[in-house]
Amino acid sequence: MLSRVKRTGAWVSAAVGVVLVTSGCGGGGSASASGDSAPSTPLEQMVLADSEFPAGAKRLDLPPEKLKSTLSDLGGAMASSTVTPAECQVPQQDLSNASRDILGKSALVAATTDDMTVYVDFVASGVMDLTRITDTYTRCGTVQVSATTEGAKVDTEVVMDKLPAPGELSGSNAIAYRSTSTSNVDDKQLLSRTSYQGWVTLRDTTVGVRVSALSGVPDEAKFDKFFADAARKVRDAK
Repeated sequence: MLSRVKRTGAWVSAAVGVVLVTSGCGGGGSASASGDSAPSTPLEQMVLADSEFPAGAKRLDLPPEKLKSTLSDLGGAMASSTVTPAECQVPQQDLSNASRDILGKSALVAATTDDMTVYVDFVASGVMDLTRITDTYTRCGTVQVSATTEGAKVDTEVVMDKLPAPGELSGSNAIAYRSTSTSNVDDKQLLSRTSYQGWVTLRDTTVGVRVSALSGVPDEAKFDKFFADAARKVRDAK
């Protein structure tokens, strides 16, 4: 049981890390999707509650400081990796550095199902530059990332495909992507997985979500609802 918990924690930490590492945050470039003032509700109360996650998903109880430490390490690992095409190296490093900033301004919660589908929701104060993300993925929609971890050579190809925002968020300042990644360790295939990611800015805050599966492909309709629910909670907050 203990080994399963450790594997679960490591998997979720990695899933959360990708959300933050690939989220460029900074001033300018994108305006808030709503003219409403920033909510007075604390960030921790605007992430989804246990009962608001998809059926069967159970909140993962990881110590916040340990999770933040893990995420910072993941950001550093991305920055020190080799990215191909070479011209995508700097944008990836910039997004990695920006992740440290958004992590410090965010409340974050994660939940997982028995089949290891992981749901991540974060709410950050400030407006993320969504144009920066779309520009990077337009230029670097397919990249290869190579790194050495614990003596093993890990090569990962990541393909980003832009998706329409869920109907409820259509026309707002929201973006969504499907990420397909395949990793090899010492030239042997280790893992292939598909994830969905979404970001929306509203009320001077940024909402980010991710749905990842350890195997297979997550349900896109569930992702759309999860994304819309997360955004609605911030929109309706006091």
